[in-house]
Amino acid sequence: MQNKQKNSTLDLIENKKFDNFAQKWWNVKGELMALHLFNEVRIPYIFNSLNKNMHIQKPLKNFQILDIGCGGGILCEPLKRLGADVTGIDTNIFAIEIAKNHAKKNKLSIDYHHSSIENFSSKQKFDVITCMEVLEHLNNIDTFMECLKPILKKKSILIGSTINKTLISYLKAIFIAEKIFNLLPKNTHDWSKFVNINRLKRTLLFNNFSEFKVSGVEFNPFFKTWKFVNSKNTNYMFSAKYKI
Repeated sequence: MQNKQKNSTLDLIENKKFDNFAQKWWNVKGELMALHLFNEVRIPYIFNSLNKNMHIQKPLKNFQILDIGCGGGILCEPLKRLGADVTGIDTNIFAIEIAKNHAKKNKLSIDYHHSSIENFSSKQKFDVITCMEVLEHLNNIDTFMECLKPILKKKSILIGSTINKTLISYLKAIFIAEKIFNLLPKNTHDWSKFVNINRLKRTLLFNNFSEFKVSGVEFNPFFKTWKFVNSKNTNYMFSAKYKI
């Protein structure tokens, strides 16, 4: 089995890593605790990108949101509770089954699909597409951006988070986070696949996105909190608006 295909977003080795996450997705105090806590900054960032007040009832009502790389549904569920119509896709079948079962258990209507973005078939177009902690696991970011176009509306917003490709990011995101503090299962990340900010900006501009914005974020393992920071040398969030 080949790991990569030139024009595919799916990296089979990366996808295989998440097989072992199956029973971990909803253990909020386990190895994915930092990912659950990430919603503390992800949700406000989404609201800020959409210029929405998160303190009103159902603030995301009538928003069609697609979460790519949804995993076990950690972001999809709060977005649904905030009023959005949510679709989640993931290339890992175990993650999708966990997401479906957890949503059903909590009486949340979320449309989950086991699919890569290039194989995702939808007549629907989305107001917002999120790709949180996804780009650094892909085989081909250019193909990923190209595949978004058929399902984007005019002025749709792409919102994501990923990891910058710097020496500091190796130290913090892999050596410290995975090997010392066990904030994620070991070997979750491959530094060679981290995403340089300027590289991402060029790709977005080439694919008709504009208004590219970036904010640095950081996890404090001692206080177990995320916060926005000036530095963008490791984790960062981004947003961009589709122009066509």
